[in-house]
Amino acid sequence: MTAPEQPAASPERLVLFTDAVAAIAITLLILPLLEALADIEDHADLGGLIHEHLPGFGAFLLGFAVIFRFWWGHHRAFGHLSRLSGPIVILSALWTLAIVMLPIQTAIITDFPPTSGTVALYCGTLLLATGALSALSIYAYRHPELSVGRTPLPIEVVTGSLTTFGALLLAAVVGVAFPQINYWALLLLFLTGPVEGLFLTRRRRARPIA
Repeated sequence: MTAPEQPAASPERLVLFTDAVAAIAITLLILPLLEALADIEDHADLGGLIHEHLPGFGAFLLGFAVIFRFWWGHHRAFGHLSRLSGPIVILSALWTLAIVMLPIQTAIITDFPPTSGTVALYCGTLLLATGALSALSIYAYRHPELSVGRTPLPIEVVTGSLTTFGALLLAAVVGVAFPQINYWALLLLFLTGPVEGLFLTRRRRARPIA
């Protein structure tokens, strides 16, 4: 008598966990601003309070946008998975570690002036998240058996992750090598859309006509 086949692990519980981590990380971003509002009686008007804490508001918006974008990329990839594997769990754990660290890095860039060290620390955390997600996307793309019952992960998701990773890597090098540019190098992320579109267009044209 053969042993019954073990059911494949479902990704739903892992997705719920990572969704909760991302939500908590975004919530933690607002705590420094709430502390700033505690001394609102020391300011004659709201404009003065906002001006004094403008770097904190900017860091909050940056952190919110970064975490939301990373969460959406992770959620998008897992929408194509119906099964889990060891590498998927490990890579998702690395991604989660980066998300947990982001509120700390956001506080650092708020309280400390930009230097090569702070830029390297912040960009390094972003690279950990994008690198883990890129590796996860590549693995899922190469293992369509993890998408039984769902649409296999398309090449567009892989391309988007790799393009973001490449742009972040370039931004990290520029921001660290040229301290006067620092975090402004992250504006290179706006190039990911056109680069991804160009790559996918060339790939479609290279396909042989049936």
